[in-house]
Amino acid sequence: MKYEPLWERFEAIAPDGTRCAVQFLRAGFLTLGDRPELYFFRVIRAADASENAAEEIAVGLSGDALKRFEKTRRRLSREEKIDLTGLLLKKNMEAGKGLDSKNMFIRDEELASLASELGIPR
Repeated sequence: MKYEPLWERFEAIAPDGTRCAVQFLRAGFLTLGDRPELYFFRVIRAADASENAAEEIAVGLSGDALKRFEKTRRRLSREEKIDLTGLLLKKNMEAGKGLDSKNMFIRDEELASLASELGIPR
């Protein structure tokens, strides 16, 4: 069964009621540290804001956590990784957390939790 992506484009509502449109832009990785994968999203706050008012947010996925996860389960598709990072972004936006690297990096426990929440099969 083919995985159907859910979080490549979505809306989130900040705690102050501001609507935000979010769209996945691109993915990449860093060659330093544990070689984290990075997923970039465009966030436009308020439905009537122009694209010029958009900000770009990066969500990191630990390379080591991903290796451990895939060793015990299976290799994740690109779409599944986009959904994992998009879901984390949505949750953090709706919780009012800062969208900085401290809050936007997925490690072991969070990876397993998000995968379970998305119903990603083994």
